[in-house]
Amino acid sequence: MNSNKLIPSMFHRRLVLLLLVIVFLTFGLGMQLFRLSVVQGAQRLAEAEARLDRRVYLPTHRGRILDRHGRVLAEDRASYDIAIAYDVITGAWPENQAARQARNEIGGSDWNIMSPEQRQDAIDQRILHWQALVDELWAAVREWGDIDEQELFRRRNAIRGEVQSMAAAVWDNQRLAWEARFGTEDDENDMRGRRGFRPRPIREQRQPHVILPRVNPEVAFEFRRLAREFDGMVHVQDSRRREVPWSTADVILDRGVSLPTPLRHDMPITIRVKGVADHIIGSVRDEVWAEDIQRRPFVQANGEIDLGGYRVGDVVGSRGLELVFEDRLRGKRGVINERRDTGEQERLEAVPGDDLHITLDIMLQARVQAILSHDYELTRVQRWHQNDALPQGRPLNAAAVVIEVDTGEILAMVSMPTIEMGRRMSDRRRATDDPWVNRPVEAIYPPGSIIKPLVLSAAVQSGLHSVHSPIDCAPGHYYDNRPGIARCWIFRERFGLTNHGPLVAEEAMARSCNMYFYTLGDRLGMRRASEWYSRFGLGSPLDVGLLKTTEDSNTGTTRFSGENGGTIPTDRLIDDLRQRGELNFASVILGIGQGPGVTWTPIQAANAYATIARGGIIRDATLVYDEDRLSARPSREHMQLSPALVDATLEGLRQSVASPHGTGYQIRYDYDPSMRPDRIINAENVTVWAKTGTAQAPALAVDTTGDGENDSHISGLSHAWFVGLVGASGSSPSHAIAVIVEYGGSGGRVAGPIANEIIRALQAEGYL
Repeated sequence: MNSNKLIPSMFHRRLVLLLLVIVFLTFGLGMQLFRLSVVQGAQRLAEAEARLDRRVYLPTHRGRILDRHGRVLAEDRASYDIAIAYDVITGAWPENQAARQARNEIGGSDWNIMSPEQRQDAIDQRILHWQALVDELWAAVREWGDIDEQELFRRRNAIRGEVQSMAAAVWDNQRLAWEARFGTEDDENDMRGRRGFRPRPIREQRQPHVILPRVNPEVAFEFRRLAREFDGMVHVQDSRRREVPWSTADVILDRGVSLPTPLRHDMPITIRVKGVADHIIGSVRDEVWAEDIQRRPFVQANGEIDLGGYRVGDVVGSRGLELVFEDRLRGKRGVINERRDTGEQERLEAVPGDDLHITLDIMLQARVQAILSHDYELTRVQRWHQNDALPQGRPLNAAAVVIEVDTGEILAMVSMPTIEMGRRMSDRRRATDDPWVNRPVEAIYPPGSIIKPLVLSAAVQSGLHSVHSPIDCAPGHYYDNRPGIARCWIFRERFGLTNHGPLVAEEAMARSCNMYFYTLGDRLGMRRASEWYSRFGLGSPLDVGLLKTTEDSNTGTTRFSGENGGTIPTDRLIDDLRQRGELNFASVILGIGQGPGVTWTPIQAANAYATIARGGIIRDATLVYDEDRLSARPSREHMQLSPALVDATLEGLRQSVASPHGTGYQIRYDYDPSMRPDRIINAENVTVWAKTGTAQAPALAVDTTGDGENDSHISGLSHAWFVGLVGASGSSPSHAIAVIVEYGGSGGRVAGPIANEIIRALQAEGYL
């Protein structure tokens, strides 16, 4: 068909062509309108409405930590945060302000036709004023925040790093969504007239960030004044700070007849103890680490907000209970969502962290800490200690534990020196004394003679011995014709190379006869003994509430921190000893807590004695009120120790401190014949069942020249142990006590008087 007949003139043909173009454009616009309003309508509406939303996060506060009587050990108090605009933190603010000033002064039309070089020149002419304002603000932050230039730089970098990390995650998600919609080929996008993906600033890049957390009202008032001067640059926000009311306490201790004679005084002494329970309560830090954000990011990978997640300036538990129970104590932020167009608000209140109730008695804790302080002098080398390798008056580190027998609840758990004391030490002493270690649960020691009740229990329960069957101490050494090894402690020149003779269980326990327990160790063998030690809780942490486990994704192993399980002989060690022909000797001396492979913590020692007092019922020591913790562990069954065994063990332990033949009975002052011996345990109206011990200690580094450097080592020293049970007169054991004094020497002479004062502290606090 001839098109000229249908459209006879050029004018009409052009008109038709124009019509077709209009129809095509209208169709294209209609399709785009359909795509934007129908296909992507919900998404576009959400994006548009999001720009109308203003979101403000409300601070939460950590839960309190309370002792067994409800006394507050740690809590958040009202405070203030000083926040700085993000572009001030990054350094972009002066240039942005100078650019805005230049554009306003030059005029928008002239500004638009200026070259980039001309614009930058105009900005540079005005930037000095704005930079001076920023410098003035940072000077105020350093002055009122009491931080130096380096610390300020570190904080700014940390904020930038966190925000950039958040932005990268959000932009990655936005890019993936954009590419899913438009494709990934740049040339295809160019053909469609679209530019490539352009990230938009995230909320964290448009809001202020905390640079000085938890300042006092005086500092907050100063920055409120500065906020008027530095409009939009600085913000004062409500916040909270962590306070520890019992960090310092004054304790009055008597120095009367309960102390060894050389330390007695008519006047009591007031001891200011610092860092009370600081190993237990722990601490928080104002710095959020990368692993915190990785574990619980504020902005999730899908862009959603976790109100309990971490942001720069948050408080994070870094040690002790604050670390282990971080998620319980932390709480969640609140949020206010405000519509800019209507002014409507949606408010979600902050959820505070849960309180943590612990079994500690903070008053008893402070008393025990005062008893272990060097000011009270029981933890200084004294002449009657007979610890001649160390100078008189040298301070000794120590640890003590008090637990309730029936429940396993820990009433006191002291590590000396405390963390607070460590902060005031010289670098050399800090390296030697290691104040960061929580000795009752983290430091491991050879047990020495205090393990003998466990050895007796293992032998009797295994059917290898009867508590009524005597074992002869004669001739005083275990191996025939080898009197120099495996000998009883009284088979010494100063005791006339004597022996105890035949002894039954109670007598052997009271007199701490090594020959008796060498025999039991030999009968048990190292492998069986190791199995029984494990049943008493050795070889793995008790998890009293300070244990932190970390999974190593590379090796698939679990790493423990905060508590130590000690060691028991492994199959590999046993095989090595057998191959070297040393297994029998190692098994023999294992009976008195010496030799390779056996270490434990003071809390494990007290826990084991409490287990014996309960007749083998497992109820491991705990710091936290939690019903699940009061039940027996699935991996450790009740041992159901025979009543005859428990009675014999307790009677032997009672005689150990109550009979003149007992190793924990008295202190003799051989250097001064005019001084009468003192009873080690002289607390009244109580019954005590206990064992003293002297355990081999590693060489001690010392400074012999006085130049501040440890230049020598002293070997042959011993740790002093006292572990036992106490109850009111005529009653069963109610509390277990463990005391260790590092490098103290004799358990009876050194650790015994400390345990005596702890018993008196229990009485003073109403427990006995």
